[in-house]
Amino acid sequence: MIPNLSNFISRFNRYIQHLTSTNLGTLVLSLTLYLFFSSIYFPESVFKKLNKSFSQNEIFIQDFVNHKIDYPLEATKNKDEGDHFMKRELRISPYLVGKIFHLNAVKLFYLQSLSLIAFIWLFFSTVKKLMHDDASIAFWSVLAMLFTYVGHSFNYDTLFYDSFAYLGLMLSIYFYDKKISIFILVFSFFVDERAVIPSLVMPIYFILNKYEFSKIPKGFIGLLKILVLKNKGFYFLAVSLFIYGIGRLVLYFQFGLRTPVGANSGIYIGTAFRFGVNLYFAIFYSIKFYFIFPILTIIGLTRNKYYLIAFFYFLILFANIIVSISVEDVTRSMSFSFILIFITYQLINQFDEKLKTKKILYLFTLIHILTPTCTLLLKLVSVEPWHLLKLF
Repeated sequence: MIPNLSNFISRFNRYIQHLTSTNLGTLVLSLTLYLFFSSIYFPESVFKKLNKSFSQNEIFIQDFVNHKIDYPLEATKNKDEGDHFMKRELRISPYLVGKIFHLNAVKLFYLQSLSLIAFIWLFFSTVKKLMHDDASIAFWSVLAMLFTYVGHSFNYDTLFYDSFAYLGLMLSIYFYDKKISIFILVFSFFVDERAVIPSLVMPIYFILNKYEFSKIPKGFIGLLKILVLKNKGFYFLAVSLFIYGIGRLVLYFQFGLRTPVGANSGIYIGTAFRFGVNLYFAIFYSIKFYFIFPILTIIGLTRNKYYLIAFFYFLILFANIIVSISVEDVTRSMSFSFILIFITYQLINQFDEKLKTKKILYLFTLIHILTPTCTLLLKLVSVEPWHLLKLF
């Protein structure tokens, strides 16, 4: 039984390798994975539209978004600091997309679901490239990611537009050494400001792509030179952060758009501790067992005496956690950290650990598919499968 299963997986991996030898084949695979995933977790926006089951809260949000599409630079009036609509004032990228392409709030959710196809393609292609054309690792990697909150968000989300930021961060990894990454990052930051923290990994990603691992200096001065002075990733990130910062200032002083912070708005360090043990589940569901990857990255860098890179990487991960426990929607916040795992893929190739990684990914995929995915919205809410069957 087990040898036959092993033989089947080997033949399947070879088929994936052959299929994705062209861009057309990769697109076919991406569409197939999207349809497979969406048959199990049908897009909520489509289901609720057909079933006329949008909640009153979702309708309020749609009305808010539709108004912001019409008037993206108009500040929300008569709202208190704790009102969630106030926190969406500066998240204008989806509103601008809606205005430019004449899409209302619901159609933006349709677009969000369809953009999962692009996310799959980009994720698969990036991992495949990092693994020196090993399509099987890329396939199991993207399949495992689909069944975390990151993947679910594209189809499940009918309240926010986080997935546009996930797609933007994925694009910034794909175009890490291109100037277009500046525009992509700024767009992502204006989808949700929580995209800023994980984007700080870009300079590390750049040097691990451009330098042989053994030739990266371990000393502070030498490392600082390639991490900052000789690093396109750093410059592109710095420019995007500068544009974002200036943009926020202009939007605040010129139009009164701002993001409330502090106890009155429900945003302060440790606010999520009141959820008790649910907090830890909420963090886990964001990328599930992919959390092992950042831990392995820190261990791998430390063992090879790249203490400074390990420290920077740890700070980014730690900052993601601090931000996530400072708000009520913990799962959404932690999900932005998914791009940190691409540093792990770089090290896997450097340390020649592809075979072990493949076996780990088989286990990840199986567990991720078989276990539910939840998001913390005041309480843990499960993403329900097989909604498509309820339409018949």
